[in-house]
Amino acid sequence: MKTRILALLCLVSQLLAACGESDEPVNDNTEVTTETTAETQRDNIPEGTDLGGVTIRVYTRGDTNDTEFDAEATGDIVDDAIYNRNRTIEERLNVTLEYFSNTTEDFWGDRNIYMDTVRSSVMANDGSIDIAAGLSLMMPFLAEEGLFYNLLAEDVPYLDFTSPWWSESMINELAVNDKLYFASGEASLGVIKGMMCFYFNKSLISDLQLEDPYELVTNDSWTLDKFGEMAAQAYNDINGDSTIDPSDRFGFIIANENHASNFLNSSELRVTRMNDDGIPEMALGEEKVVDLVSRLSTIMSDLGSAVVFDGKTEYSTVFEEGRALFSTGEFSNAANFREMNFDFGVIPYPKYDENQTEYYTTARSTYSCFGIPITADKTNCAAVLEAMASESYYQVTPAYYEKALKVKYSRDDISSQMFDLIRDGVVYDFGTVFSQVLSTADGTGINVKFRQTICNGEDDWATKWAQYESAVTEKLKLTIDTLEPVHTNIASISIEK
Repeated sequence: MKTRILALLCLVSQLLAACGESDEPVNDNTEVTTETTAETQRDNIPEGTDLGGVTIRVYTRGDTNDTEFDAEATGDIVDDAIYNRNRTIEERLNVTLEYFSNTTEDFWGDRNIYMDTVRSSVMANDGSIDIAAGLSLMMPFLAEEGLFYNLLAEDVPYLDFTSPWWSESMINELAVNDKLYFASGEASLGVIKGMMCFYFNKSLISDLQLEDPYELVTNDSWTLDKFGEMAAQAYNDINGDSTIDPSDRFGFIIANENHASNFLNSSELRVTRMNDDGIPEMALGEEKVVDLVSRLSTIMSDLGSAVVFDGKTEYSTVFEEGRALFSTGEFSNAANFREMNFDFGVIPYPKYDENQTEYYTTARSTYSCFGIPITADKTNCAAVLEAMASESYYQVTPAYYEKALKVKYSRDDISSQMFDLIRDGVVYDFGTVFSQVLSTADGTGINVKFRQTICNGEDDWATKWAQYESAVTEKLKLTIDTLEPVHTNIASISIEK
């Protein structure tokens, strides 16, 4: 990452010099140099592997089936890449891929239907699901129930989790006691699309004569304190009614409550940390977490510095209309910002302080994870799953990340480099992925409790954690104990695969 920052320093210097010499705009389509990791051998599947023409049924979520998995060839660069990936897999392995899903407008209802469908299929041993591609938050519940194979088992071939098409940070966190029941990586485009970042309004930076965020990032000076200082200078009661309302100008927008959780990751903190034995332990009671919440409370409570518009449609266009200095977001938002009539930039979440050596982020939990039900043919499914990941790495990711995101959706050359910097710092932790399982006494996930504290501008995390700690710690212990024995609660199912 330090090499990446040095390259950014050079690029920022060059662009600043160019701006001083000419009023001509920077060419947004300048070719961007990217790192390549193409391998001589495409993946861990031997050439000539033939699965005999079987059909592999992949159960997806309704909101991702057409956009991540079963896209048609429409002429769109990403849709075509997904379509071609599927055809490549079918030809390579002599299989037919069949994607299917439930569709409902109720997101949480869809979640429950999804989990019930997997449960019913496994208990009936009907073979209707070969690969489960579910919302990351769903998969821990199904794993706890023993419905998936251990993907690290010696009798599950082909899967190579050291390859770049699997998320190394996620695998390291989810593999406890040499057991891994679901995983993710390039096979889910949602991983990259959901990587969280900050967007900023370049025009407001200039109008308010604030420091260039790009320079702050490359100089390792983009910190919580600097962020709070800049956000506090941007508020303007435009309509003069002495009331904070959607027509005002804001320093900071939390576009979605989920984004608040990422301040934990960006500050080099976690919901859980692995102990010396590789077992996750709760980490939300650390003194630094309490201090982080306190500092964010100051920013959130400062008049007009910040506003949360999650669920408040009247605030949903504040950034797009040029009335917010900073906004949280995800890589996917860049496509929505293309039509804005002002220039925007993208930067990572701020560091905790200047002593922190790297910028960190994570992906919002709306990405898909993949598990193989214990009633499926694990050999065939593992081959298809590895091919899905590798072919996505070679075909889908370049189409979306290199061509669409970094060129088509970016306003300047530095943005494309910032996307690289942010992506390099993506981390995961067991507690975040299992956050819905790790619930408090009232059934609310601990991650939800944490982000609500931030969004409400509250400065009492130490008190709250004292209330939550016992229940959540017990849930974590039960989860680890449940994942240890394999499939004990479904031993009555006859499996001959």
